[in-house]
Amino acid sequence: MKKISLKPKFKNNIGSDPFTDWIVVLSVSLLIAVILIGVGSYVYTNAEVSIDGHSSNTFVSNKSGFDTQLLKKVINTFDARANERVLLSKGYNGPSDPSLP
Repeated sequence: MKKISLKPKFKNNIGSDPFTDWIVVLSVSLLIAVILIGVGSYVYTNAEVSIDGHSSNTFVSNKSGFDTQLLKKVINTFDARANERVLLSKGYNGPSDPSLP
């Protein structure tokens, strides 16, 4: 009497049976996807924990105020740039071309 097996023999059918090939390809792809998702979630949670852990170590300056000289310098630079922008928006303001009447 012949024994009937419900399991196909994958080793013998790989490369010759398209159905078996697709099962192998999809199984390997699913396994790789699960591994990559697991590694990604592990890295994400560790990065999130390390960021939260280091946020309490913020640097606090001992200075009671800020540098007013530097603030004035920055404001003067912004004012000069604003004036240049206004002059440029009015058009050319250099010396006139002597060859034109």
